Amino acid sequence: MPYVIIILIAVSSTYVYYTHHSKVLALKIFCAGSLKIPLDNLSTIFTANYHYEVYIEPSGSIEAIRKVIDLNKACDIIAVADYRLIPMYLVPKYTTWFIAFATNQIVLVYTNKSKYADKLAKNPDRWFQILSKPYVRYGFSDPNKDPCGYRAIGVIALASILYNDSSILNNLLLSKIDGIRCSIFKNETVHVYVSPNISPHGNLIIRPKSVDLISLLESGAIDYAFEYRSIAIQHKLNFINLPKEINLGDPSLDNFYSKVVVHILSGTDKEKAIPMKSIVYGVAVLNESKNKQLALEFVKLLLSDKGKKVFEEYGQPPLKEAIGYGNVPKELEEYVKKS
Repeated sequence: MPYVIIILIAVSSTYVYYTHHSKVLALKIFCAGSLKIPLDNLSTIFTANYHYEVYIEPSGSIEAIRKVIDLNKACDIIAVADYRLIPMYLVPKYTTWFIAFATNQIVLVYTNKSKYADKLAKNPDRWFQILSKPYVRYGFSDPNKDPCGYRAIGVIALASILYNDSSILNNLLLSKIDGIRCSIFKNETVHVYVSPNISPHGNLIIRPKSVDLISLLESGAIDYAFEYRSIAIQHKLNFINLPKEINLGDPSLDNFYSKVVVHILSGTDKEKAIPMKSIVYGVAVLNESKNKQLALEFVKLLLSDKGKKVFEEYGQPPLKEAIGYGNVPKELEEYVKKS
């Protein structure tokens, strides 16, 4: 009579847990393009500790938000380059809280192949004169999709105020884009109206998000681009620092920055008036997150000393104290100062 041999294999309960739940525990993050590299770094740290995947989908911040509110795409965490966009678009339907956590500034990036690069390096205060020269090609991101784009417009308009020279605004912006106009109100505030169908021409190039301009710059297709300082550092690009009165990097100058208001998607029911203000990034976990506790753990890492070190390394200095708005979860209260 043949024998039947039964072999029992013990399986680690921990292994079963992570195997069974790995898909459930995968986090999805919609983020600003300028946050992709530091978030990738944090994701590596997080995955090593928690043994699950983190999916990061970069785009312009406004485009990231529209994936949620217009396209009904699901994500757990949203991280944007302008924290004000969260209350503007997502509170209270999509989230009831958000945290402002890191800073940046606008710079002008270029390469050694850029036209007049040597002159700019010697005389950085002549940046707007160099951009006005024939055959010099420059770019910024789409202001209707990406905060870096409406901030680039803000920088140009602020320069026209700082130098008391309206030709800067006309030469670098108004004469280069169909579908954009401006008005100056009695309080000397400049309002720039950006239609949903802008069309750049001449030597100005616009792309959906700021990081899209890097390949054009490196290939020599454009000479200069308005970018975040962090992007210049991360991609090892040459750049000049713009005056603090226009680079949106100094909170003490917010009153001056607010002399420019950019109206995105002007003339539509989605028009938003965005006063210029010092750059601050924001993050939130969405109400409909399927992995809420896990998402909070990721935000903890982002706000921790280890997370702050990552953002500092990649050119996005963290706020001295992150600022929490709304119903910040108890798990995060020790990391933030309530507004």
